[in-house]
Amino acid sequence: MKKKIIVSVIVIIAVAVVLKLTVFKGGNGNEIGYQKEALKRGTIQALVDTTGTLNPVTTVDVGSQVSGKILEIFVDFNSPVKAGEIIAKIDQELFITRVNQDKASYQSAEASLEKSKVSLANTKKQMDRALELYKKDLLSDEEKEAVEASYYSAKSDLQSAQAGIARAKSQLDSSKVDLAYTVIKSPVDGVVINRAVNVGQTVAASYQAPLLFQIANDLGKMQVECSVDEADIGKVKENQQVSFTVDAYPDDNFKGIVKQVRYSPEIISNVVTYTTIVEVDNPEIKLRPGMTATVSIVIGEAKNKLLVPNSALRFNPPQEVLQAVFTEMRNKRQAEQGQSASGDDSGSQTDARKPASSKRQFTGGQGGGMRMQDMARVWVEDENGKLKMIFIQTGVTDNIYTEITSDSLEEGQEVITGEGTADSSDDSRRFTPGMMRFMR
Repeated sequence: MKKKIIVSVIVIIAVAVVLKLTVFKGGNGNEIGYQKEALKRGTIQALVDTTGTLNPVTTVDVGSQVSGKILEIFVDFNSPVKAGEIIAKIDQELFITRVNQDKASYQSAEASLEKSKVSLANTKKQMDRALELYKKDLLSDEEKEAVEASYYSAKSDLQSAQAGIARAKSQLDSSKVDLAYTVIKSPVDGVVINRAVNVGQTVAASYQAPLLFQIANDLGKMQVECSVDEADIGKVKENQQVSFTVDAYPDDNFKGIVKQVRYSPEIISNVVTYTTIVEVDNPEIKLRPGMTATVSIVIGEAKNKLLVPNSALRFNPPQEVLQAVFTEMRNKRQAEQGQSASGDDSGSQTDARKPASSKRQFTGGQGGGMRMQDMARVWVEDENGKLKMIFIQTGVTDNIYTEITSDSLEEGQEVITGEGTADSSDDSRRFTPGMMRFMR
């Protein structure tokens, strides 16, 4: 029996302590205890979070314009190269043979040209003698015309030989160019990031040049290609600051700048995104092509500003408290309007109408002239322990704290962030525009 009495006493004491800490918390006659937080100054950033892929700013695909077997390769992955440096060779035997053939054709065309020149000079002499004889009536018309035809034919042969030598020269030059293409050179200074061929492999250049190497122009400059959701793209602008991390260095925070926001959309499974290019310095070559970056784009920043917790902006007291507060505010406003209407008999008719028009705005002594729908509100307790609603203007938010841009609150002042005994998310206690009828 004695043991049961002791247990009962312990239970009663525990219940009393719980009631003291919950239902009767807050004092000053309040039946509900409220959680509070003092306003403080700090720095916050509004961010757009996304992911992207790291790539070099300039990547050059090196291919082959001629077909053949890879004879030699002089570079490998991660090899630094200079512009004009030989990085591979294709077997040249076939191309050398073709150059020799075209060279022989060119020499033959030169010989034909010389022969045409000699023939033209000979027929020119024959025509000159024939014309002298024709003047002396020693040559018939038919013979004269035959000699002239031979001359003009030789002249035409010379022109054809000249065209033939130009054609042979062009063919020889083309063969020499193809021979030069068998020596693959780096087009830029950079680093080889991909090698797609091996010695002995045959490459076929037909409609498209086969890929042999990929060279990154400068790995000290990288870019992140991000996919920004259509809901956030309107907030992203060029030259905004960016921070990001990669899985390879989870403790390092890399910085960048938005360089370009592209207009072209990418639609995948009805999800619309826009590619955003972030420029990044990579002096230590830590970042590598293909890495996945978790990106945060800074779309707004508040430095050393007064901050309010977002839980205070979401807080709503019980319905009966809301009604009591709004009723008191309405009565106070009506009293002020009545006093203003009867207090100044010398006022103009325009002045008498001012109280009626001012009901469309809620100043409450806080930043007069601003509409309620343009403002947020927080709740505080006055010196008597009664709830008081204060409207504020807000700025940047990081979804935890929000910047206060009005002067209605002071640093260190406590605002209510929640109830100690009830869930403030209850729909029956939610602040709605319809409740403003108590203030009118």
